[in-house]
Amino acid sequence: RNGIEVVLVINKPNEQQETLDYIRTYPFINWIVMINTQDHPQHNPAKAFNTGIRQATKQYVLTMGPVLEFCTDVIYELREKLDSYPEHYAAGQTRYMDKLIPYGSVMAKKEYFERVGGYDEHYAEWRDADDNLRKRLELAGIHQLFFPETISIQKEGFYQETVIQNELLSEILLPVEINVNKSDWGTNYTVEYDWKEHPYAKQQCRDYLSTLRQFDILSDDIFEKSYPLIALIPTYNESERITDCLRSVEKYCDGIILLDDESTDDTYRIAQSDKLLIKAKKVRTEFNDKQNRNILLDIASFFKAEWFIFIDADERFDDRFVDLREVMKRDDVDTVGVWIANLWDSVETYRTDMEDTNPYSKNGLWFRWRMFRDKGRMQINAKRHLHFKSVPYSGNMHFSKTLLLHLGYLDLTDRNRKYEFYIKEDKQELFFYYDILLKSIKTRRINDIELNFLVIGNVFDIRSI
Repeated sequence: RNGIEVVLVINKPNEQQETLDYIRTYPFINWIVMINTQDHPQHNPAKAFNTGIRQATKQYVLTMGPVLEFCTDVIYELREKLDSYPEHYAAGQTRYMDKLIPYGSVMAKKEYFERVGGYDEHYAEWRDADDNLRKRLELAGIHQLFFPETISIQKEGFYQETVIQNELLSEILLPVEINVNKSDWGTNYTVEYDWKEHPYAKQQCRDYLSTLRQFDILSDDIFEKSYPLIALIPTYNESERITDCLRSVEKYCDGIILLDDESTDDTYRIAQSDKLLIKAKKVRTEFNDKQNRNILLDIASFFKAEWFIFIDADERFDDRFVDLREVMKRDDVDTVGVWIANLWDSVETYRTDMEDTNPYSKNGLWFRWRMFRDKGRMQINAKRHLHFKSVPYSGNMHFSKTLLLHLGYLDLTDRNRKYEFYIKEDKQELFFYYDILLKSIKTRRINDIELNFLVIGNVFDIRSI
C-alpha cells in the first residue's frame, strides 16, 4: 500500500541478523529496523513503541504488537476515519480466542504522540501504559474514535484480567500531567536499517531487473549517490525522438531511468546519455501504460532521490518555462503539475482547441500531474490502463510554470497512427479520439505563449501521506 512505512523495534540483539535477512526478501516495503543493543531486564513494550514513534517519518503512526495479525483492513479503516476527524485518535479491538478486547492498535498523528511524550515507560504491565496513553491524549485535547468493527487477532501470548490497586488505577486513568517522559524518550535504540538509505539496493535492483528481458546499469556507483530529481521515461518505438528527448531531459534532471516496452525499432540501442542510470526492456504482452509506469516506480524505489518526474519520449522541455528547481525547494509541495502544448503541423505552432477532460487545462494548453516527492516505494492505482494521473499519490499539490512541448500529434502521419492506436486500446473514449483527425482546427504560435498562460493557483491539499 502506498506510503506505508514499517518500523520494526527489536529488543534482543541476537535477533538482529535474522531480522535483516528477512527484510531483504521484501524490497518494496519501506522498512526501518531499530535494535536495543544494551543489556536490559524484561519490560513491557512501551519503550520499544516510543522508539518506533520517534523514528517514524510519516504523518500518522499505528502502534501494534508483533503477535497481532489484521482480521479487517485495520490501516485503511482507521486512517480513512481520521481524515474527517482532526484532533482525534482511532482505536479498534483485538480478538483473543473467543473474546474481543478493546486494546491493540492505536492510530494517531505522530505529532499527537509526541505532544504527550509517547507511552509512560515506568508501568510494569503493557495494558496500564496503553490505558494511560489514551487518557493523556484526551487530556491534551485528542479524543478517541472507537471502531469495534476494526479487528486484529492475537494468535500468541495470553490475555489475563488483573486487579489493579486503587492508587495505581487513579494514576493510570486520571493523569495530571500530559507529558510524563524525559525529552530523550524513544532514543535509546540503534538504527540498523533505514529504507531511505537503501543499503541493499545494488543487489536488490539487479535481482528485480533480472526478471525483465534486458537491462543496462550505468555503474554500481549510482546506488551510492543522491539525486535531487530523477526522470522516469517509458518508451515504445521512439527511435526518431528518443535522442532529442534525452538531450532535453538532461538539462533539468539529475538522473534518468528508461523502460522500453519491447520496441520493434532501435529505441533501446539508441537511448544513450551520461545521466541514464538504468535502461531496461520488458516483455510486451499488451499495451499497459499503468504497468509500465509502475515498473519504473519499482526501479526508482531503489534510488536515493528527492523527486521523480514522468516524461514521455515524445515530449521536450520548453527552455523558456522551467521552474522545477524552484518548486523543489518548497517544503509545502509534494505533487506537481506541468503544462503541455500539442505541437501541430510545425514545431512553431500548437493546437489550442483539442478536447481534454482535465478541468485545469486552459489557454489551449493541457495540464498534467507529473512530478512528486519521494515517499518510498509506491504504485499508481488507477482503474484505467492509460490516460490516468501519472503520480502515485495526491497531496500538497502545486501548479508549476513548467511547459512541455508534445510532438505526438506533430504531423498527419503521427495523428493517424495515434488515432488507430487509441481506438484499438481505449474503446470507451472513442468520442474523444475523433478530435485528433479534425482538419478545421485552431492553432497559435508557440512564441506567443506568455508566463501568465501558466498561472492558475498555488498549493492545495487533497490528502497528505
